[in-house]
Amino acid sequence: MKRNIYVFILLILLASSFKYRSKSRETMSEPLPAEQADLAQKTANEASFDAFVVNMHQANEAFSKGNPALIKSLWSRKSDVTLFTDSGVKGWDSVNTVLDLSSQQMPAGNIYSSERISSQVNAETAYLLQTEHYLLPNGKTIDLQVTLILCKEAGSWKIAHRQASNIKTVKPLAQPNFPGKQLKPDISFNF
Repeated sequence: MKRNIYVFILLILLASSFKYRSKSRETMSEPLPAEQADLAQKTANEASFDAFVVNMHQANEAFSKGNPALIKSLWSRKSDVTLFTDSGVKGWDSVNTVLDLSSQQMPAGNIYSSERISSQVNAETAYLLQTEHYLLPNGKTIDLQVTLILCKEAGSWKIAHRQASNIKTVKPLAQPNFPGKQLKPDISFNF
């Protein structure tokens, strides 16, 4: 009798194992044509976004040397675009003016570099978080945290919003107050 119970349990385990293996094979099957099209579109969007980012970095380098034409070509011309640096402006005409004035104030001989922090690409929108670094001829640096929101217009990525903050002036978060716990004053929270 005891042996029959063991055989019965063994049969149940084998049956459940077979069921699990057949389900895992189903999930590993080829994607449907609609899924393949979505995957191809996602890959194409990411590739075009990556190409845009390369172009934008080249445009930022030209901008840092006083030439705003390339970066201006990457902006949307819509009335709801925004640019936030020390102050904020809205609309293409205002953004265009700020870009011209800012490029005129850039000293010749700057060196530009950037580092991507994060990005997300969808069918019609994308965002990019990055740091930008400008080494000035006098040896001083400008380090920025930059947030960009992009939209697709006529199949091309365009900048709809840019916000840049000087990393040295970004205020750190207040340290939390934990009752009974003493935080060391030399700890800084940099995110």
